[in-house]
Amino acid sequence: MATSRRSFLRHAVAGSDADGRAILLTRAAGAAQAPPDGTRTYGHLGRTADYKDWAIVPRGLTIASVETFQRGSLALVRVTASDGRSGWGQVAPYDADITVDVLHRLVAPRVLKRDISEIDAINDDVIDAQLKYPWSFLCRALRRGHGALGPVRATLPTSPSPRCWAERCVPGGLRFEHAPRHQPHRRGRAPRPAARRGGLQGIQDPVRDPGGRNRDAAPGRSEAIIPTVRKAVGPDMVLFADANSCYTPDKAIVLGRMMEDAGYAAFEEPCPYWELEWTQEVTRALTMDVQGGEQDNDMAQWRRMIAMRAVDIVQPDICYTGGLTRAWRVAKMAEAAGLVTKPHAANVSFVTVFTMHLLAALPRAGEVEFSIEEDAGITREARAMFDPVLEMKDGKAVMPDGPGWGVHVKPAWLSSAAHRRSPA
Repeated sequence: MATSRRSFLRHAVAGSDADGRAILLTRAAGAAQAPPDGTRTYGHLGRTADYKDWAIVPRGLTIASVETFQRGSLALVRVTASDGRSGWGQVAPYDADITVDVLHRLVAPRVLKRDISEIDAINDDVIDAQLKYPWSFLCRALRRGHGALGPVRATLPTSPSPRCWAERCVPGGLRFEHAPRHQPHRRGRAPRPAARRGGLQGIQDPVRDPGGRNRDAAPGRSEAIIPTVRKAVGPDMVLFADANSCYTPDKAIVLGRMMEDAGYAAFEEPCPYWELEWTQEVTRALTMDVQGGEQDNDMAQWRRMIAMRAVDIVQPDICYTGGLTRAWRVAKMAEAAGLVTKPHAANVSFVTVFTMHLLAALPRAGEVEFSIEEDAGITREARAMFDPVLEMKDGKAVMPDGPGWGVHVKPAWLSSAAHRRSPA
């Protein structure tokens, strides 16, 4: 079985004290509680220190308009600057119509005429202004546009090609309600053609009923899937498992140990994501990596999660957490604590494009999550949205090249979408 990332970091990087504890973990926990320059601000990391090593746009350009184009579960955002240049973003997928309303009612009025280079402060101001309901849909609406000033990754420190793994490996869709006698067979055989096409290095399996309170979609389903998938794909494929907030710690630990026996690499969101102490209990009990954070968007919650080592791998979703710069904050906190960042990106809309650029800039980054559910509705919608189509080659995600995000929004998609503009 391959050495876990956690074990490697502890022995090769951290070193140990006389009791065998990883020194890095103790030191990094303190570092994660405060900004690197020692300053503290109300509810946030120090704004001036976060992005001093890279800049998105020069000072002096202001936001002239914010437009949305919504079709089905997806909505693009076009931000136009005072000099006429524009850039594209995307609100978080799913219930995009609600997010668009939030964007135009609560976000746009507070960003218009602001200096675009102050994006970090703008984001904080938008959140602070909504004291009664600062998270979820508000952060889903914060993913605004990036100007067409050159490749986004060119503004970031490094540009490796992210390794690629895949969630949802069954073309045509995977249904959690399949009985265990059927699903392991479907799950076990499905990765083979996908692996041949893109050179997949890993596969993520669902082992839960999402938010199921210890209930699986069918009795014994997950217990059957775990060993069957390993047997079907062989010993070399990297396997991950996602519980989507399903289990109490005792049940999660039992399943986690089954995964360890089957050589799985990581267990995602084993417990309800808001129960950090529960997740921490699972992390401490298992030798495999535990990962999480997909749902989180509060920087204070992220600091707690990282400082207490609730997980080994942090997974901010750029669209859920409020955009590239807020995800960058999470990644920098994780980096200071010696943790790996592996952002959540469960479909091939713009969220995967954003994620590839972020991963290309991080010195301690995990794989890019790359959906291959060709027949899923949101995948079809995403592939109609922009060119070139995202693809994998030799186990790596192919980074889009060109200005901005490296992809071009299709005029036909825009013309068929519901359009709104602020100011009207």
